[in-house]
Amino acid sequence: MDFDLDLKLAELKINGFAVFEDLVPVEKIDRFRGAFMPLLEAVREDDVGTGPGKIINPNRYTLIWPFTPPFDDPELYENPVIMEFLERYWESEDFQITCLHSNSPYPGSVHQDWHRDMALLSPGVGLPTVPHFGVKFPLVDTCEENGSIEVLPCTQYLAEGELETRYNELLERGNFPGRSRLNMKRGTIWVQDPRMIHRGTPNSSDQPRPECCICYSRSWFTIGEKQHSLLGEEMEKARFDALSDRGKNLFSRV
Repeated sequence: MDFDLDLKLAELKINGFAVFEDLVPVEKIDRFRGAFMPLLEAVREDDVGTGPGKIINPNRYTLIWPFTPPFDDPELYENPVIMEFLERYWESEDFQITCLHSNSPYPGSVHQDWHRDMALLSPGVGLPTVPHFGVKFPLVDTCEENGSIEVLPCTQYLAEGELETRYNELLERGNFPGRSRLNMKRGTIWVQDPRMIHRGTPNSSDQPRPECCICYSRSWFTIGEKQHSLLGEEMEKARFDALSDRGKNLFSRV
C-alpha cells in the first residue's frame, strides 16, 4: 500500500507511535485469531501463570506465541512497509526479531499503571532514537468498551529518573490533556516507541481484546530476558531454512 513514510516517521518521532491502517488483510488476522485464542484460553485457565504465558494483572494475560502456521506469515513479521519504515528510522537493515508476545485484557480487567515498556537507557538524556520497537497488531477491532490502549504522546524523550516511579500518581492527579485512546480496526499494524508512557484500560465488553506484538531490535541491543525470546528455544532448522534471506536475518538470533 502507498503510505507516506516520511510523514509516518515524523508521527513516530513526534508522537511516540505511528499507525498503519489496512496494512494486513482482515481474513489473515481472523485466521491468526482463530489459532491464537485456544492458546490464550489455556493460559487464562492456568491460574498459576505457568507455561507459555502468565497473568499480568487481574484478567489480563500475555502469551509468547509459536512461530508455526498461521503465525509464521511473512506479511506480518516481514511486512515490506514496516521493514522500509524501520530501515529509514534506523538508517540500517541491521536489526532482528527478538520476541513474539501479546497483551490481552479479558472482561473484568482493570487499568494498568502508567508505564514504559523499557527502562531508561540514559537517565537525564532524551535520546533521539531507540534501539528496540514493539510492532503491534490487534486481533479484534478495539474501542473504549473493550479496553483500547491509552497513551500519553510525546513522552518518549522524557528521561527524568526521579519521575519513573511516579507516573501513575502524577497522571491521575494532574492536568495532562494529551492523554488519548488508540481505537483501531483489524488489519492495522502500529509501531510503538517503548519509551512512550501508556497503559492498558479495563475491558468492559463481554469478549477478550487480544493484541500481538513482534519486537525488533538493533543487532547490538539485548533485551536480556529469556522469557521474551522466541519460545526460549532454537527454531527448527528446516523451518529456518525455508525462510527468505531477509527472514533468515530477522530470525538470526534464535
